[in-house]
Amino acid sequence: MTRYLLGDLPESEQAAVEQEYFADQELFEEVWAAENELVDRYVRGRLPRVERELFERNYLQSPKHRERVALARKLLVAADRQDLESGAAPQAVNPAPSLRSRLMEALNILRMPRFLLPAAAFLLLISFCSWLAIERGRLKEELGKTQAQLSDQRRHEQEFEGQLATEREQSGRLKSELDRLLETLGAQTSQARPSILSFLLRPSGGSRGNGETQQQITIPRQTDLVRLKIEIEKGDSRKYHAAISIVGGPQVWNQRSLEPRSGLITVNVPADKLPLEDYFLTLTAATSSGEPGESIRYHFRVIRK
Repeated sequence: MTRYLLGDLPESEQAAVEQEYFADQELFEEVWAAENELVDRYVRGRLPRVERELFERNYLQSPKHRERVALARKLLVAADRQDLESGAAPQAVNPAPSLRSRLMEALNILRMPRFLLPAAAFLLLISFCSWLAIERGRLKEELGKTQAQLSDQRRHEQEFEGQLATEREQSGRLKSELDRLLETLGAQTSQARPSILSFLLRPSGGSRGNGETQQQITIPRQTDLVRLKIEIEKGDSRKYHAAISIVGGPQVWNQRSLEPRSGLITVNVPADKLPLEDYFLTLTAATSSGEPGESIRYHFRVIRK
């Protein structure tokens, strides 16, 4: 308690002591009594050098503490004057008095002459009541400040918890929105990816298009592109021209400068160019002079589903 009153405790321990004695009335009275004894020892010059320096550097920084020390000095001067008038021995060399001995000192006033007793008692009562009022007011003020600080701290904690809950809620909403956008983007990407269907056209009648055998290919509605693959002789590096026509009708598609790869010619046809019909695909090889050469015809029927 002495170290606390002298301001010689770390801030964390000081706060712990304040919380304890504000909550415990008995401990509150003990701190008060310890403070009274500390002030009395300082006024009487009985504090060690280190404690006296701490007392003057920390305790006396408060105006109310200085008033309390001044009042204690007045009481001590009055008591010493009465001791001198009554012929009592000086008290400065005595050891530090306890609370009981100080009470006994106050009661010794009863040994004074009767005509001085009422005035001395009245002076002592007024001084004690003044000191008591000052101390009560100071302690109440400190208690109010501490309670206000605790209230502010709790309010700040509640505000922080509210902000944290708001941030978590916003984070959850943003995550849900991001998941929804990613899902939508994935669906759009899958829808944007073209659906491609490949078919290998066989020569009609098994003799490079000379027969009349008709091949059927089934194209689903969601197909975007049809790839018609045609086998050619290995080592053939000529370029080809492909033309697709409806049997007995107009041409619906053509593609030039087709180069063979791995023994295959690939003709890419948009699916909407091949409705339900019978078709001829005519594949014409280009000569070295660029003129049309040999032509091969493939017969196929498109079925939609």
